[in-house]
Amino acid sequence: MKNVFANRSMRRLFIAFSGSLIGDGVFALSAVVFAYRSGGASAVGVLAVVRYVVISLVSPFTSTFADQYNRKNVMLVSDLVRLTLVAAAAATVALQGSRWIVYLIVVLVGVAGSAFRPAQGSIIPLLARRTDEIAGANVVSSTVESVGFFAGPALAGFLLAFANIPVAFAFDALTFVWSMGFVASIQSPRPEERSSELAATFDNGSEAAAMRSQSFLARAVQGFRLIGGDASVRTLVILYILQCLVAGASAVFTVAIALRLLHIGSSGLGLMESLLGIGGLLGGFLALMLVERAHLAMDFALGVMVWAAPLVLIAAFPYLGTVLLSMWLIGLANSIVDVNAITILQNIVPNERLGRVLGALEAGQIGGMAIGALLMTVLLHWVGLRFGLALIGGIVTVSVVPGLPSMRKIDRTAFENGVTKRSSAAEGPRHLHHLRWRHTH
Repeated sequence: MKNVFANRSMRRLFIAFSGSLIGDGVFALSAVVFAYRSGGASAVGVLAVVRYVVISLVSPFTSTFADQYNRKNVMLVSDLVRLTLVAAAAATVALQGSRWIVYLIVVLVGVAGSAFRPAQGSIIPLLARRTDEIAGANVVSSTVESVGFFAGPALAGFLLAFANIPVAFAFDALTFVWSMGFVASIQSPRPEERSSELAATFDNGSEAAAMRSQSFLARAVQGFRLIGGDASVRTLVILYILQCLVAGASAVFTVAIALRLLHIGSSGLGLMESLLGIGGLLGGFLALMLVERAHLAMDFALGVMVWAAPLVLIAAFPYLGTVLLSMWLIGLANSIVDVNAITILQNIVPNERLGRVLGALEAGQIGGMAIGALLMTVLLHWVGLRFGLALIGGIVTVSVVPGLPSMRKIDRTAFENGVTKRSSAAEGPRHLHHLRWRHTH
């Protein structure tokens, strides 16, 4: 990771990301508390489902901006829109406006953010000076996310205990100002600073020009075609969606565990969310060590299993210690899943199409979250919290097993043997695009 922090633009990207994520953690937990106070657990579940469904539908379209326009500008516009929306939410709550306006803003903030992440993920290879910086940057990104997951809920708990929801929303608005300032200062490395293989690989000017002649719908579906064209990559994305199903369910069951099962209140909810971040922070360093094994896909699949299996543990032993341990394990697995999945895609997908692939992946992720949140809400009413946790955790854990052979294939063809990435748009995604793999130190 030392090479990543030595890269000035990478460093500024992650400083911007860290401030924004901490604010997002504050906003997310505050929005959940607002929904719970104004409409109960059902409101939390319905809001999560609606938000996830809308983001899933728009992500394939908003992700095309990353391949069509300057990625830095896409991130700046996304930050500016979210700054405006979150400030409006703070004002609405402070003035005791309609809760439906706040719910709408929460959804729109997610829509605006759906353009940011594909742009960020696809700009990383363009900011890298050597190939070993790409995987290291994904570890840093995951670590930053984990710190945000830890610091955001902890800060939200403090603000909600000593201030109120409008103050928490206003804090998030300020973090977008922070993010915009650092993103605006990002510059791509000079040609002489880049290794020869990167200089020859990442040039999407002709692809961007070709995109402008296509319809918006045609551009949006290309990410799905790229994923669907390779069976192993398709399996990886399916496993990622399974993990996201559990993540979506967590938007409902974490609140229910804290407030209904353990009765530990909002501060306890913040503690649970913080332990996810602590686990994720350690998971980032673990992912960095595991990358040396060149078994990224298999480690990714095992991470998905560790995401789900702790839910069965909570169902069997519904105690505070078990819950906190499970949150820590889930956070640990989350970093491994995120780092490995994104690193694999960055190495096997042409960069000029990476934004659309990441957008299609995000659509699948959010769709999985929507299903998970809806399923958990239904299970809460039909069979109760504990049986619902056992059902979701058990099914997802077992479902990973059939995908293990495909993960071994990715490791064998893409990382163990060493490969080269194709940058030509004409070559298509019918099998893995290869990039010579260098271990990250």
